[in-house]
Amino acid sequence: MHAIGWFEGRFGYNVHTRNFFESLARLTPVVASPLIVNDGPWQADRALLERIPNLTPRATVALLYAEMMDILDGAPGRRIAYTVWESTVFPSAWIEKLRAADEVWIPSAWGREVLIENGLSAGTVHVVPEGVDPAIFNPDIAPTAALDAFSGFKFLNVGRFESRKGTQLLIETFDRAFGPNDDVRLILACDNHHDPDFNIARILRALNLRYPERIAFIPPVRSHARFAELYRACDAFVSPFRAEGWGLPVCEAMACGLPVIATDYSGPTEFMDESVYRIGCSVVEITDAQYLSAATAGGRWAEPDPDHLCELLREVYRNRNEAARRGLAGARHILDHFTWTDAANTALSRLSS
Repeated sequence: MHAIGWFEGRFGYNVHTRNFFESLARLTPVVASPLIVNDGPWQADRALLERIPNLTPRATVALLYAEMMDILDGAPGRRIAYTVWESTVFPSAWIEKLRAADEVWIPSAWGREVLIENGLSAGTVHVVPEGVDPAIFNPDIAPTAALDAFSGFKFLNVGRFESRKGTQLLIETFDRAFGPNDDVRLILACDNHHDPDFNIARILRALNLRYPERIAFIPPVRSHARFAELYRACDAFVSPFRAEGWGLPVCEAMACGLPVIATDYSGPTEFMDESVYRIGCSVVEITDAQYLSAATAGGRWAEPDPDHLCELLREVYRNRNEAARRGLAGARHILDHFTWTDAANTALSRLSS
């Protein structure tokens, strides 16, 4: 198999590409062509593979944004477009590129329905989930000492600081959820590398919070494996996202045994079981100018209920034993069903069909 994607880096597609293809390579021969942004040796690699009959791929899998799937044009073997998306609308030009592939892989049943609603044939769209590495993400990982200076019950949020992730909604709701006598912290492991002017201190000052001292900001974590130590140093994970194609931090937090509060919508519903504290939401038209500018498409996403989020934050804080029990149950669910090995086995089954 010829694998094309972003293998290096710390963001979602990087983690997905690297772990998925490494796991698949344990089951079937894989030749990898790493991309750096849009550049890489994939054309030379393809030409070399085609010149050697014993190496000519039976499938070419591109794990990329849908807009880049013309990279599959002329590829040998079965041409598979593996993509992740969070809105209910794909730009029409992207759909045409996906339609040109022999089949399309998407991580969740929700995403599959979105693709079908956008015009792809149901017979060509298949669910191949993401996962976790259980050797790194599990409840027995020793926590980092970096948070020892912060006392109290610690809620953690991981992800880009943006409207789609619901970061500001979380901060504002957290600030009103607890009173002056509650010993609680919100740990933010988030930034926004797309915004050169991103300044978390300025953002927090503008929000006029009652208890700004309860918010702690963690600079970007360069090694993805270190996130497991960060998860284990906290008491709960919260993510009031508006849409996710998969939601890797939610999945990883569950694997580490944290009680999880997350929006009941989109990709994460593929792996969120009854252990998760699900935030109620309505589904609304996307009006966020920054998202629309970057995505070149509209569609719909969730609007989490801030009052329900507030209730769930208080419930987890006040009923810690039950929250911890649910967190461990969630870890068992993820580690039993959603590892990268599970994802690779699903893909191999598709490749063998």
